[in-house]
Amino acid sequence: MSARITAELKRRNPLITAAAAKTLHRIKEHPDAPRFNGELGDRLVKADLAALDRLREGLATGRRARRGFAPPPEVLAALAAAIPRVGRFRNTVPRGLDLAKDWADVPTTSREDLAFSMHELIPDDADFARLIVHPTSGTTGHAVFVPHHPVAGSAYLPLFEVALASHGIRLSPRAADVGTVQVHAQSFTLTYATVHAAWGNSGYAKVNLKAAEWPKPESRGRWLEAMAPLTMTGNPSAYAALLELGTRIRPRAFFSTAFALAPALAKRLAAAFNAPVIDWYSSIETGPVAFTCPRGDFHVLPHDLHVEVVDARGLPVPSGNPGEICVSGGRNPFLPLLRYRTGDRARLETKPCACGDPMPRLLGLEGRAPVLLRAADGSPVASVDVSRALRDFSIAQHALVQRAGGAVELDVRPLPDWPLDAARIEKALRGVFGAKTKLRVRVVKRIDGPGGKVAAFRSELK
Repeated sequence: MSARITAELKRRNPLITAAAAKTLHRIKEHPDAPRFNGELGDRLVKADLAALDRLREGLATGRRARRGFAPPPEVLAALAAAIPRVGRFRNTVPRGLDLAKDWADVPTTSREDLAFSMHELIPDDADFARLIVHPTSGTTGHAVFVPHHPVAGSAYLPLFEVALASHGIRLSPRAADVGTVQVHAQSFTLTYATVHAAWGNSGYAKVNLKAAEWPKPESRGRWLEAMAPLTMTGNPSAYAALLELGTRIRPRAFFSTAFALAPALAKRLAAAFNAPVIDWYSSIETGPVAFTCPRGDFHVLPHDLHVEVVDARGLPVPSGNPGEICVSGGRNPFLPLLRYRTGDRARLETKPCACGDPMPRLLGLEGRAPVLLRAADGSPVASVDVSRALRDFSIAQHALVQRAGGAVELDVRPLPDWPLDAARIEKALRGVFGAKTKLRVRVVKRIDGPGGKVAAFRSELK
C-alpha cells in the first residue's frame, strides 16, 4: 500500500493532506501494525473546521458558574428553537410553557425513547445528506443506533483540549503526529486508522490489545512505541492490559472512558507513564458530559450542555442531593436533547472548586462498573461482546444475569411488531459464552428492575 491519496480515502477524509496520508500509511503499514478490520474517516469539510473553531470560542467564554435549575440563556434559546421542530417535544411540552420559569414541568426523555421512538426525536427539517450512524457501545445495555453529524463527532477534540488545559497541557498536533491511540482489550471490536482534520490532520488509531490481532504478541508494544501517540484513550480493562505490556510510550495524558476508573489503577497508570489520567464521563447519545480536574472532581465540560440531577418524578433535586443525571442541549443537529435521563447517578455541586474550574461538579458519580462474565472455558467475556452478538436482533431492552454456577439467563424485550427467535439469540450467545454454557433465553413484554432501573448485565460469579 502506498501513501497516495485515493478517491476512497478522499471521500472518508475530504481534508486529508499528503503529510497526513504519509502518517496514515505509517500507522497501517508498520511491520508490527495490527490487522485493522475497518475503514473510517472524519468526513469533515472546510466549513466544519470553522464550526469547530466557533465551538472552541464558545468553550472559552461560555464555561462559567451556573446557579438555579434552568439552563443558561444560550441553551434555553437553542432548546426553544428545537421544540417546534421535534415531534416528541411538540406533543409533550405544554404549549406556551416558559422554559426558564417552568423548567421542572418539561417532561423527561430516556434511553427507552431512543430505542422505541427515535424517529420522534429527530428534527423534521434534518438534512440527512451528511448523516453518520453510531451505535452505543453496549457496555451497559442493548446497543442503540444514534444519528450523528461529522461536526458532532469531531467536537470531542476541542473538548479534549479543555480537559487537557485544566491539567496544564496544551497540544498542537501536526500531520506528522499520531494524536491519539484508543486501546481496547476484548474478544472483538472494530479497529481502524484515520486522521483528524480538526486536530492538525494528525493520526488516530483504534486497536485491540488482544494478542491474536497482531503479527506477534510483542508487536503490540513495539508498534505503540513507534507511533508515540500524544494522548491515549481507553477503558480501565484496556489500561490494565496496557500496563502488562511494559511498553515505554510517553503520552502526555490518558483519557479513561466507559467504566468506573478505580483510584488504584489510575495511580498506577499515572506513575508508570508519568502522565495525568483524566476520567471521562460520556456516551454516544450525549457526547462528553464531564471530566476530572486535577483534584479528581468531575466538572461539567461543554458550555452548550445543561446538566441537572433529578428525582424519580423528574424534578430537580437541591444542590448536593443525590439523583439521576439529566442532560439537555448539545451540538448534535440530528438529536437535540431535552431533559434526557442518562440512568447514571450523582450529586450536583455548584459551589466553586479549588481547582479554579467554574463549571458545576458531579460528585459521587456512580460510574458504570464492569461486570464479571465468563465463558464455559473460564475466559473473561466483556459485556460489549454480548451486546455485539445481540446487535442484529430487534431488541429494545435486555437483562442478562450469569449465575454463580456459570449458567446464563437472558430476558429480551422486542421492538413493537418485531418478532424475536429465542433459538437464534441463544445460538448467537453460544458464540460468545461457548457451547457448554447453560443458557436460557426468554422473550418478554416488559423488564422491571429496582426503582424502575434495569441492569442490562449482572453477575453472581465471585
